[in-house]
Amino acid sequence: MAGAVAGGGALLSASLQVLFDRMASRDVLTVLQEQKLSATLLRELKMKLLAVKVVLNDAEAKQITNSDVKDWVDELKDAVYDAEDLLDDITTEALRCKMESDSQTQVRNIISGEGIKSRVEKITDTLENLAKEKYFLGLKEGVGENWSKRWPTTSLVDKSGVYGRDGDKEEIVKFLLSHDASGNKISVIALVGMGGIGKTTLAKLVYNDRRVVEFFDLKAWVCVSNEFDLVRITKTILKAIDSGTSSDHNDLNLLQHKLEERLTRKKFLLVLDDVWNEDYNDWDSLQTPFNVGLYGSKIVVTTRINKVAAVMHSVHTHHLAKLSSEDCWSLFAKHAFPNGNSSPHPKLEEIGKEIVKKCDGLPLAAKTLGGALYSEVRVKEWENVLNSEMWDLPNNAVLPALILSYYYLPSHLKRCFAYCSIFPKDYQFEKDSLILLWMAEGFLQQSEKGKKTMEEVGDGYFYDLLSRSFFQKSGSHKSYFVMHDLINDLAQLISGKVCVQLNDGEMNEIPEKLRHLSYFRSEYDSFERFETLGEVNGLRTFLPLNLEVWSRDDKVSKNRYPSGSRLVVELHLSTRVWNDLLMKVQYLRVLSLCYYEITDLSNSIGNLKHLRYLDLTYTPIKRLPESICNLYNLQTLILYHCEWLVELPKMMCKLLSLRHLDIRHSRVKEMPSQMGQLKSLQKLSNYVVGKQSGTRVGELRELSHIGGSLVIQELQNVVDAKDALEANLAGMRYLDELELEWGRDRGDELELEGNGDSGDEEGNDDSSDELELEGNDDSGDEEGNDDSSDELELEQNDDSGVEKNGADMVLNYLQPHSNLKRLTIHMYGGSRFPDWLGGPSILNMVSLRLWGCTNVSAFPPLGQLPSLKHLHIWRLQGIERVGAEFYGTDSSTTKPSFVSLKSLSFQGMRKWKEWLCLGGQGGEFPRLKELYIERCPKLIGALPNHLPLLTKLEIVQCEQLVAQLPRIPAIRVLTTRSCDISQWKELPPLLQDLEIQNSDSLESLLEEGMLRSNTCLRELTIRNCSFSRPLGRVCLPITLKSLYIELSKKLEFLLPEFFQCHHPFLEWLYISNGTCNSFLSLPLGNFPRGVYLGIHYLEGLEFLSISISDGGLTSFNLLYICGCPNLVSVCCKNLKAACFQSLTLHDCPQLIFPIQGLPSSLTSLTITNCNKLTSQVELGLQGLHSLTSLKISDLPNLRSLDSLELQLLTSLQKLQICNCPKLQSLTEEQLPTNLYVLTIQNCPLLKDRCKFWTGEDWHHIAHIPHIVIDDQVL
Repeated sequence: MAGAVAGGGALLSASLQVLFDRMASRDVLTVLQEQKLSATLLRELKMKLLAVKVVLNDAEAKQITNSDVKDWVDELKDAVYDAEDLLDDITTEALRCKMESDSQTQVRNIISGEGIKSRVEKITDTLENLAKEKYFLGLKEGVGENWSKRWPTTSLVDKSGVYGRDGDKEEIVKFLLSHDASGNKISVIALVGMGGIGKTTLAKLVYNDRRVVEFFDLKAWVCVSNEFDLVRITKTILKAIDSGTSSDHNDLNLLQHKLEERLTRKKFLLVLDDVWNEDYNDWDSLQTPFNVGLYGSKIVVTTRINKVAAVMHSVHTHHLAKLSSEDCWSLFAKHAFPNGNSSPHPKLEEIGKEIVKKCDGLPLAAKTLGGALYSEVRVKEWENVLNSEMWDLPNNAVLPALILSYYYLPSHLKRCFAYCSIFPKDYQFEKDSLILLWMAEGFLQQSEKGKKTMEEVGDGYFYDLLSRSFFQKSGSHKSYFVMHDLINDLAQLISGKVCVQLNDGEMNEIPEKLRHLSYFRSEYDSFERFETLGEVNGLRTFLPLNLEVWSRDDKVSKNRYPSGSRLVVELHLSTRVWNDLLMKVQYLRVLSLCYYEITDLSNSIGNLKHLRYLDLTYTPIKRLPESICNLYNLQTLILYHCEWLVELPKMMCKLLSLRHLDIRHSRVKEMPSQMGQLKSLQKLSNYVVGKQSGTRVGELRELSHIGGSLVIQELQNVVDAKDALEANLAGMRYLDELELEWGRDRGDELELEGNGDSGDEEGNDDSSDELELEGNDDSGDEEGNDDSSDELELEQNDDSGVEKNGADMVLNYLQPHSNLKRLTIHMYGGSRFPDWLGGPSILNMVSLRLWGCTNVSAFPPLGQLPSLKHLHIWRLQGIERVGAEFYGTDSSTTKPSFVSLKSLSFQGMRKWKEWLCLGGQGGEFPRLKELYIERCPKLIGALPNHLPLLTKLEIVQCEQLVAQLPRIPAIRVLTTRSCDISQWKELPPLLQDLEIQNSDSLESLLEEGMLRSNTCLRELTIRNCSFSRPLGRVCLPITLKSLYIELSKKLEFLLPEFFQCHHPFLEWLYISNGTCNSFLSLPLGNFPRGVYLGIHYLEGLEFLSISISDGGLTSFNLLYICGCPNLVSVCCKNLKAACFQSLTLHDCPQLIFPIQGLPSSLTSLTITNCNKLTSQVELGLQGLHSLTSLKISDLPNLRSLDSLELQLLTSLQKLQICNCPKLQSLTEEQLPTNLYVLTIQNCPLLKDRCKFWTGEDWHHIAHIPHIVIDDQVL
């Protein structure tokens, strides 16, 4: 009995099957009939496709090493793409006809240019030629070349040739020598990783370890490979454990009985190397004789596939990581140089280390390339290897190792994997985003019975590729994934010229067969970069990428109001690209314009009838054209953080294919009517209830299949509470997260800006001891003046379409399904919470937020929710007492409360007076890690005193809470008053982040040694404090890296002494919103590692002197001075060339120019809203030969730039001029020749003079490659 693993089928096989299915569909046949075309037309096309399909497996295997076959496969791919486009034309028109009830005469015009018949005939002719060529190429029917033919592995190992696996080895040996805690008699340990990562080598090291040899009675090594032959494997085990035994018979029954006899009462170790088989029945049959062994027997399995480990019930799965660069170099050097010594060849060593980078930590690649270069001393040959693709090198063992993994992929996974060649090396991608792209490209095959959605199918595809080590989890962002460099190379090898990554520069050569294009955005993407795209007829994907990870938070409760309304860097794409060129790419399926400064879209986007995916994330788009509603194939529309967008197209209900609509953090005021018709919707981020006759919340009843997160906004517009009942939220079983919002007040948004639940809502928050909570900013309430905002809030809650008792009914009817994990109730105006909140229907709740429910006077019984991990309460103004009702118990019971809670916050509860801590036998908060109590001015009494796991405590603006702080040794983050800290003799030993607030007696704490004695403190914040006397000294810990001084008065008593102290590790110094006397001297030499210095809104400061002493060192590269209304002079003294590189002067209306002594190393200068800078005043830029970026903005009196002498700035590359209404001209001189970007924003007089070709100043700027005027890239 053999369970051989066959190849998964050629990549094009899946595409062909989809084509055949669509050819037979009713829609296609109906259109053919309407066009008076015979069905034999497509039947002939199918026969031609079948004629080449039979040799696809052979062609796919041979294309790797045969360029002629590769060209043949590329031609076939192109023909298949053309056939797909044709059928998509037909089915799209059929869909349009259904939507618009078009007449037969309109159907006849569905194909512009060529008709259906001529296009089919053209494709058929191509296929016929390919069918003839297959004989000349020697392509045969069958499975093709067998990539799995390899020598079997053995257990012998050369330990001297193994690097970087000591830790892995010790971990596996530890498992082998231990008893399985789960009680399994025979334990399986799986070593999992991509091909060539060193699984077999690690297994050999473990197998031959002395401790392992002595521990087991019997050992056996079996190389399984792709053929899981039970007879062969059993025979091999028998021979290994009894070298004198030889069995020629193939009776599995006899062999297993004999094996059982030999293993009885023996402790054995079995290594099954290179297992591919995922069939549980095969494994179950093999392991039957093993059960007679003693406890402690172990089986080690090496595999590339996680599913194999799961099928074999492994108790421990060890994923092998890449080698470090040092270990990879050592392995390479051992095989490249005699005795591994590279010293005699320094030039080869230099090149070799660059070659090792190509190996990306893969041992097989390092060994192979090193061996290929052994005894080769010609530098040119080493450079050839460095500059060659891995696959082009002779005698390459890496290619077969990785191709084998690809060979065994099912065909539907092959095309998904090949599409990933659109991602550059090291690019980090999100699972859900990639699945949406696969869906748009038509790669997701729904099951015949349709039980799984396309998204679920894609999820399975993704995890299958992850299981097989084609994807790896990112090391820096836990929700992202990457591909190993060589796996990425493999994807590019497979996809060929179909997928292209546009590198820096323009597209000079367009591959004829280009279908998918990706590129990294630049700050200014000109028309010339994409001009040649006009020659590409079949482009399907236009996908700009980010160099860095800019995550979009998928969970509403993690980031309700994201901090910062815009990205720091504005990105521009030429209007001619997005409004003209791309609108003519008729077969475009994926279009992303996210992060670009795009304010509107052309109506012609409605012509992109094949479009499935449109992403406008973070664009300042103001409107969407109604023509978008003609995109009947559109599946995904992402409008995330389009904060200028206030309405959606009225006829959105026509988008019947729409599955994902994301309008988070936009300003859409209400949903279009008849949203309930969008039956395909799987994800809907927000649903905004319309006023009176507007969109009804009851329409959600028709969308019961949506999942993920949903925010229902403007619930005060519900006129009839029965409409909420009709919404049937209890039937939305796929929702994980729900937010119910009554109204939105901008003041609340400002206060909550940047707020997000602390921790990981799935409970995976143990990786960090410090988890930030929402609302730490307290913006707007620093002086405790929150009464006015409370009044605004109360007015908002009263101004609703239903009475308070109506709001009670609405919330009661909005009871969610028991599967819900996260719930937020915001601005609810009712007088009590419904019974279901705290009841059995939300037992699975992980996170709960109650925000701004000002009329509620009592909590629901939340303490008995067994899964609740995060509870955040904000501005429940009617609450005066937190007691037994909160815990859902009383002091006499032994039942514990909040058994899973990790994070708890109370904020802005101005009437709250008493917190009853039961302290009963059951206890409360046994797992609490974070506690926040902020702006609760009447709270008195004690805090819970037994919080053994607490790592973060914040107490802010709780004036009457004078109880002693609990002693919590594990605390990492603390916010409180100085008088609370002074109760302690020393700070908690592990404290890393300390914030001291609302103190008028901070001097003693700063002068004493308590802070300095802490060796873990990294960040200190002094907030809302006042100093009354000069400090004799400032004793801060030398480990301090960041210091924030905010909203504090009379800083002239603190800063002079602080600046005189040496701060060897301080990197970040931020002083804001305070008062200081007229003069401040800043010696930079006391901050040798300084990176950022910010002085923001410091009243009273008139003179600022910045200096550095002889021999002093500093690394400050950014100086930011902002909002100092009294600042008259900034003086730089003795600043060295490498002092700081970036200077920003903002909103300093009295500042006099020029500024003397600026360092010649300055590369960036920004001056905004400094009224003293006029056309008659010199800026003092002479000598700034390194200046590359200059921005001047909000200078109302500036009429000319002549006084700036811009022509002297020979290194200037970027010039920005914004909001200068009187500026009439740039300069009489030619602008610097190195100038690369010129941006002019809101300068109406200058705009006219700089018009394209016709402006009076055009000849001064025509040489500049990138010119942006009012967000339009010329």
